[in-house]
Amino acid sequence: MFKSPVSLLTAIATLTLTIGAVTSAGAAGTGSVKGTVKLLGKAPAVEDLNMKADPFCAKRGGKNEEVIAGPAGQLKNVVVRISKGTTGAFPAPAKEATMDQDGCMYRPRVAVVQAGQPVTIKNSDQTLHNVHTYKGPATLFNRAQPMGFPAIKQKFPTVGDVVKFKCDVHPWMTGYLVVTDNPFWVVTTEDGAFTLPNVPPGKYTVEAWHERFGVKTAEITVTADKAADLTFEFAAK
Repeated sequence: MFKSPVSLLTAIATLTLTIGAVTSAGAAGTGSVKGTVKLLGKAPAVEDLNMKADPFCAKRGGKNEEVIAGPAGQLKNVVVRISKGTTGAFPAPAKEATMDQDGCMYRPRVAVVQAGQPVTIKNSDQTLHNVHTYKGPATLFNRAQPMGFPAIKQKFPTVGDVVKFKCDVHPWMTGYLVVTDNPFWVVTTEDGAFTLPNVPPGKYTVEAWHERFGVKTAEITVTADKAADLTFEFAAK
């Protein structure tokens, strides 16, 4: 097959470079991280929102979604992601993420994107909104979006940012976009459960973020073909 030692060495070098390229691109692993997020203590009551200022919104109605917890404390809208320990490159997906203004609420309330991933911000309501985004107290951009206007296209480049979405026309409207650098993330639903699949073996820092209760972190070790169990608990306050 190989006519000389030189050709054999060339083939080995090519194979090595190919394997390295696959590894740096973030080849999927066979481990996973599984667990739940719970609220310890009594959750605040979920109250009706006062939408009377806009007849369109008032007709739809809505609840305060800042804290949504089940009977056993299962906590919704928590971002669980690997924040440290990944190796290799994870290019931002070309597929657009979506933040919609629907029923005078941001949908989803909490979303995650990889840095540089395109985000489409829509107004599906028959009323005027404006998209006012913040990083901490600083405004990132503030743009009016009347009904029927085209979607706003935006990218968020900085890993670790938590971008808050508000509407100056409807002050109860709130949404969040968390920016990460890898595909190992999930947002909890009503059962508070999470699974991060296809994680390569290694040691990682896993972060849980909630809009009211802040951040919890945990160090875990993932092994091939096994699930690493993890529970996050936030104190109600």
